[in-house]
Amino acid sequence: MKGNSAVVVALLLASPALAQTQKVVPPKTVYWLSAATQSGFGMAPGAQPSSADMMRMAMGGGGGGAMKLLDLDIGSKLPPSGPPAAEHAIPPAMSMGPALPLRTPKGTPGKVGETPEDFERPKGKLLLFWGCGEAARPGQPVVFDFAKMAAGQIPPNLFAGERVRISRPPSQSGWPTYGRWPNDDRKAGNKAVPTNASLLGAHRVTGNYTPQIDFTLAQDWMAPLGLNQAKMPSGAVTLKWTSVPGSTAHYASMLGGKDEGGEPTVVFWSSSDTQTFVSALSDYIPPSEATRLVGRKQLMPSSQTSCAIPKEAIAAAEGGLISLVSHGPEQNFIHPPRPKDPKVDWVQEWSVKARYVSRAGAMLGMDEMPGGATATASGKPKCPVDTSEEAGKAAGGAILGGGFGRSVGGAIGGLMGGKKKKPQDCEP
Repeated sequence: MKGNSAVVVALLLASPALAQTQKVVPPKTVYWLSAATQSGFGMAPGAQPSSADMMRMAMGGGGGGAMKLLDLDIGSKLPPSGPPAAEHAIPPAMSMGPALPLRTPKGTPGKVGETPEDFERPKGKLLLFWGCGEAARPGQPVVFDFAKMAAGQIPPNLFAGERVRISRPPSQSGWPTYGRWPNDDRKAGNKAVPTNASLLGAHRVTGNYTPQIDFTLAQDWMAPLGLNQAKMPSGAVTLKWTSVPGSTAHYASMLGGKDEGGEPTVVFWSSSDTQTFVSALSDYIPPSEATRLVGRKQLMPSSQTSCAIPKEAIAAAEGGLISLVSHGPEQNFIHPPRPKDPKVDWVQEWSVKARYVSRAGAMLGMDEMPGGATATASGKPKCPVDTSEEAGKAAGGAILGGGFGRSVGGAIGGLMGGKKKKPQDCEP
């Protein structure tokens, strides 16, 4: 017994749980580079069309080719020596000059939960579908009332299938000093990324509130997604897409609906095998989390290249906006490297995360978005596109055409709410 006890003690002492744990001190400066490839029209993370997306469609820039998008975010706990200033020196292959300015936004963020006095609450109902297949599964759709949700009565099972673990990039509200690109710098803060731009090569970030950050990217923007649709005799629609090298998972969704007498019906469908709504499944998802979500069938595996939208979801909407996301790889850098001796604390100075995604967007029934007119018959300018209900109707009508567009636009506007309509000297 004594011998056995000695063996047990020795095993316990050798256990990883009892081994000395290295102390890790997180960095005081973090930098995120988010690179997206966008085919067709854009859908902001969360599968809602942004006002910029709607304007681009109305101006005829929705389809034909792919765009390269880039977001740079830096957050630091180090005090700046004077007004905050930082820049990102880029490789020549980006064809955007020597550096991109990282500007600190002026003013302070709005208060969380603050509602403008002229805000009109969402109204109508939501029909929720999910899962690939020609026919909807038993128990679908699940119906939710927007009026109750706007009043704070969030249904307990609205996000029943949501179990997504992702991190968020630095933000103005989360860090003492924050900088970003694109920004309001007129010279270089809003320039478009050229179609021939490449991220490959050496990058350097410098500033008066950050240590010098040097890293080299071996991953470029992902290849564009090619999305095609085919209507089945039953009324269901099959989505087919091209395989993208380096992808880790796929996610598809449709946001559509109709507006009948000012009472919009919004239809939301996702490819997830579990119930989900506008969610983080369309955001940047790390490879390890993508693998886990594929196992849970919330994301489609990278080998899958088709998925059918159920006929019931198609029939419930007069039209829809489709979003397809191909999640990609990540590159992570931490300085200094981890000490090999576990007795030595790992005091990190800075970290960099480069993440990638490829997205495609289309109108239900069309592989590519058509161009749109930029002026009216009277010569008056087009009304500015915003996310209010009336603007949604106008934008939807201009982009999608006729009553079909007005119905879908009105339904989406009802979903998002927005400012009440004001008279304008323009034409919708």
